[in-house]
Amino acid sequence: MNAQKILTMDNEQFSSFLDNEILVIREKQHISHLTQDIGDIFSLYNYMDSVLSSRAYKALVMFARSEQSLYIEHNHFLSRILSGDQKNLDRFLNVVNRYILSLSKVYCMTVFAGQGTVSLFYLDIGLAYDYRIVAEDTVFENLNLDIGLITKGSGYFLPRLLGIRKATEVLQWKSFPAEDALQLGLVDLIVPASRLEEETMQFASGNKANLSSTLLGIRKLFKCDIKELMRSLELEDYLIKERFKSEEFRRMFTANVKTG
Repeated sequence: MNAQKILTMDNEQFSSFLDNEILVIREKQHISHLTQDIGDIFSLYNYMDSVLSSRAYKALVMFARSEQSLYIEHNHFLSRILSGDQKNLDRFLNVVNRYILSLSKVYCMTVFAGQGTVSLFYLDIGLAYDYRIVAEDTVFENLNLDIGLITKGSGYFLPRLLGIRKATEVLQWKSFPAEDALQLGLVDLIVPASRLEEETMQFASGNKANLSSTLLGIRKLFKCDIKELMRSLELEDYLIKERFKSEEFRRMFTANVKTG
């Protein structure tokens, strides 16, 4: 099977295709939806393995879906876990861990593009990419702040970019705009919402050939220590699971849903 067929996908979760040596992935659903079907999870794992093994592309671009029903989906997912569906939590954590680790092993330029309301979780995922481009209407929201729950993916990339003190401060912000993220270095470029796709593809096309192997190597070196990343992800899993066991968390979540 040729690379074009291997890297082309279109299902309920995402679509992908090759465009001039750029692997373009468009997300359709939140990653948490994968927890509902083992088949979907293994399909994603097989695709990630194909992405890692392929040399048919020189840049990878992810267009994250706009999170229009952010709070509703978030609360629904947490409600299922609190109702005793622990497997959903385990599957979610496993999928996110593998996703982040796979991204960290891709040796080419990777670009994350987002717009509208973006959760802190998706910002954390975006930090696993080399570059982040967002629309000018982007606002980052920390959905877990009011319930005392850490957001998956927060423990590794953010403090490496900002330092521990500043990362601690940012993780306690309820929300912040794209301009603040740009000043902090959490995003690399802000573009008009109507031009997000065009500007992102132009950025990827213009840099996939010009980005020197030395610069790419430096970015990968500074960005990721695989062993330390794995340790951080495992610690996050432990802290999240322990928090779910807390009666205080259940009370805070229930109160937050009623007033949210």
